[in-house]
Amino acid sequence: MIQLKSRNKILSLTLALLMLLLPLLPAGCAPGETPALPPPAAEKEDATLPPAEAERQTVILYFADAQFDRLVREERQIILAGREKAVAVLEELIEGPAYPAHGKTIPSDVKVLGVKIGGGIADADFSEELYSSHWGGSAGESFTVYSIVNTLAELPGVEQVQIRIEGEIVETLVGHLVLSEPLSPDPGLVAP
Repeated sequence: MIQLKSRNKILSLTLALLMLLLPLLPAGCAPGETPALPPPAAEKEDATLPPAEAERQTVILYFADAQFDRLVREERQIILAGREKAVAVLEELIEGPAYPAHGKTIPSDVKVLGVKIGGGIADADFSEELYSSHWGGSAGESFTVYSIVNTLAELPGVEQVQIRIEGEIVETLVGHLVLSEPLSPDPGLVAP
């Protein structure tokens, strides 16, 4: 009888020990089998990774020089990230120059509403801030307009640019240049 009580105690202690260790054993593994490990972090898909290399493009943007005498070319790598190239180029232009010696030509609060390209003309539509936030002046207007026109004319198939504001063709931006017809790029404004 004493042996039976000792055996029951050992059995109870063994069962208690197994109950404590059970959560530490991998589920669904046969004896001697190693558990499947989750894939390493590098193999998991990460939504924060940059878009595919195919979406990266080199573009030419035009900004004002330091004295606001000429337009200067700035080559830039951009990621399209699902955007149309013409829209992405204009959004980069609005963002401003990468070099401190180059001047911004478009107010920061301007939005690109769309760009349609056909028949050699890029029809670029902007939010009303293109004129309501503009700093004015004939040189300022000229640099804004021709930074847009010359930049879009760098795209394949674009020979002229029609500027619209909120879907409407406007006579002028701030009173010095006529915008009612498509404009051709002006290479004479570009620094050599």
